[in-house]
Amino acid sequence: MTDLHKLEPLTFPLQGQQLIEASAGTGKTYTITALYLRLLLGQGDLTDKPLGPDQILVVTFTEAATEELRDRIRQKIVDARAAFLDPDFDGDELLKAIKAKCSDPLQAAKLLEQAARQMDEASIFTIHGFCQRMLKRHAFESGALFDNELTQDDLSLIRGAVLDFWRNNIYGLSAPLAEVVAQCWKSPEQLLMDIRGILSRAGLQLQPDLGHLDLQEAYDLRQDVILRFKQNWLQNEENLFDLIQNSGVNKRSYSKASLTKWLEQVDQYATSEQREPDKKLLLVLQRFTQSML
Repeated sequence: MTDLHKLEPLTFPLQGQQLIEASAGTGKTYTITALYLRLLLGQGDLTDKPLGPDQILVVTFTEAATEELRDRIRQKIVDARAAFLDPDFDGDELLKAIKAKCSDPLQAAKLLEQAARQMDEASIFTIHGFCQRMLKRHAFESGALFDNELTQDDLSLIRGAVLDFWRNNIYGLSAPLAEVVAQCWKSPEQLLMDIRGILSRAGLQLQPDLGHLDLQEAYDLRQDVILRFKQNWLQNEENLFDLIQNSGVNKRSYSKASLTKWLEQVDQYATSEQREPDKKLLLVLQRFTQSML
């Protein structure tokens, strides 16, 4: 594991890959402005050559943070220039230390004055803003369109896709199947609420993959299965109680009272016009599956 060291803005290495860990309120913006100032003055351990604002990339998360950084860096440059021009400067300790490392204060002041004028060209972006800029600048290499737009909130796009799916796949269903769908999702908004949390998961797969399945055809086949089940149940209902009681099932799990009640519930379903069993009845039906028995 890499050793951790307290960050010192004046000596922090500005070459290679460096990781700074900081929680809220620990002076991240202050540190960034200090490192930025070092790079402007050629104190960055890169080539000891001063860099311009257009050569230093700063990337952050929000537009507000971007503007704050730009303002704080511009102000730090102004303050540093004043410090270099003042032979008796005795203010900010950081500026005093940076000034002490500079062999030519007047030349440093000129660099800072030039940097202040170039701050409108400073490469300080949000992450999405930087990505958009690079896609436009390298459109041919990336194969991206020139008029690409990056969105920070994809909810409207996902909602549009769900609405399209609902129109294309749900509106045309038969009334019985639409009722089954409505038991799960009464509207596209409810469907969106259920799937929103999993869409960002990497490597998401549907198992089993039913993408090739026609929903209406699958429903019709299921109705045939349900009809055959009801017919078979009614043909054998008189034998089921004795058959189960005389088998090796656990008599505590399948007591006479419980078994009688469950058989009556399935009898009522088998003789009714009800198509899909409800959740309560599904639990009863499971008790008569081979695996449960």
